[in-house]
Amino acid sequence: MTEIKKEAALNSEQPPNSQSFKESITQENNHLSETCDIFDSELRKEAQTLSLLETREFPFIFFPAPVATFIRDTSKALSCPPDFVAMGVLVCASVAIGNGATMELKKSWETGASLYCGVVAEPGSAKTPAINKSLKPLFDLQNSNFEEYEHKKIQYELERDNYEIELENWKKSIKGAKRAEYEDKPEHPKMPSVQQLITMDSTLEAMQEALQYNKKGVIKLHDELLGFFKGMNQYRAGADRQYWLSIWSNEPIFINRKGKEPIQIPKPFVSIIGGIQPDMIEEIVKAVEGNNNDGLIDRFLFCYPDPVSSHWTDDDVSEEIIGGYCDIITRIYHSLSEDHPTLVKLSDKAKFAYTMWYDNTEEETEKAGFPEALKGVWKKLKGLHPRILLIMHILKWADNYKMVNKGLVEDELVIFTNYIMDYFKSHAKKVFQFTQSNMQDKNAIKLMEYVKSKGEKHEKGLCMRVNAINRGKVFGRYTNISIIEDTIARIEHQRLGEIQQSLYKRQIIREFVLYSKAIQS
Repeated sequence: MTEIKKEAALNSEQPPNSQSFKESITQENNHLSETCDIFDSELRKEAQTLSLLETREFPFIFFPAPVATFIRDTSKALSCPPDFVAMGVLVCASVAIGNGATMELKKSWETGASLYCGVVAEPGSAKTPAINKSLKPLFDLQNSNFEEYEHKKIQYELERDNYEIELENWKKSIKGAKRAEYEDKPEHPKMPSVQQLITMDSTLEAMQEALQYNKKGVIKLHDELLGFFKGMNQYRAGADRQYWLSIWSNEPIFINRKGKEPIQIPKPFVSIIGGIQPDMIEEIVKAVEGNNNDGLIDRFLFCYPDPVSSHWTDDDVSEEIIGGYCDIITRIYHSLSEDHPTLVKLSDKAKFAYTMWYDNTEEETEKAGFPEALKGVWKKLKGLHPRILLIMHILKWADNYKMVNKGLVEDELVIFTNYIMDYFKSHAKKVFQFTQSNMQDKNAIKLMEYVKSKGEKHEKGLCMRVNAINRGKVFGRYTNISIIEDTIARIEHQRLGEIQQSLYKRQIIREFVLYSKAIQS
């Protein structure tokens, strides 16, 4: 059998016929034996519906040193995954940039830096404190904006009092006067507005008002994103979702207001970040599917890291580290203007590196067995890459503005961003694996995750007593020994674990062993 025939047999949709397959096995050809093993491996992989996907840690080392140090020290101080802080940093930087910079991929494709992000973690995992710590520069800037507004408001009230006096004097002076003197009427002073950077109000009307007075951009902060999704279209079917789809693309929105003049926001800029409890992910997906899957959920970047131990620690973040991070974000905010935005382009090598990643991402979706639920996500990731790249480039420039060309991205930064986007791919798989599984597989994934986080080391992987799993209420209040037994049997059937029995004081002890191979890359 020639090499071409071997390859054809392995790549055909149907397995080779039994006779030729037996003959091929008997041939003394090491290479052929290896290919047969590969085919067997592929069959096993296709039959296996369960696995614990490898959870990558956010590659924050690719951030500028002051930012990376802030992420590391803050996550240690809070005893939380660095992913939480890194996600907050990305969104913080995106809003500091706002409409002040765009990236040109080609003449027909220019993109901004807005992001929609979700942090998946259990309650009490410090995701909210981590996000708030990373948003400190924006909170400080907003406080400064409010103080400035307060001063302007005092000045406005003085000018308004003077205006009323001048208006009365003018009214007296025009009695019997000529028409030309009407032009001397005093002008009403303009009431100041506050530039809000962070909004926690869930209503679209509140967001529209914030955008009206802040053309550069705002962040929509949610403790729980489920409320954001469920609150959409509560009063206007379909309208809210369309607004958020348009805002994600920075497309103009026109707002009709009852009893007020209509307004148009030519380039709305909003970044979103919020937390999600793992058990609530499916509720969000259901809310999306109820709207014919308009692609809104595909636009979100999710992080779903493994939990970390949260024992007491004396680790803290120094004022110097916090100040270094805040200085970078503040420099970005004050240096970029929405009235004269900076246009960032790719060097030839940088564009080549990006297009290679772009095409590889597309090819992944064309492979047999690629989940349908992820195809929309992968399509959006190709457009999210340049948004992350723009943020990374501006952060790099703000850290070393004398040496870095603000208008040109080099290839090294594209390679760094490729690693970050591969991180988001792995976490998207983890999020959507759970939502697309049937109930039995969901239970199995939950049980394996539980053993992974609380089990003891075993020569074959990790182990835990069956009764301890039952007591842990893995499936909530519906947990019982029967469901535990059925779920373990399902895991055993897929050769990802086994039950081992031992005798202790005439009592049979049953342990579940989760194999090391259950955790896949």
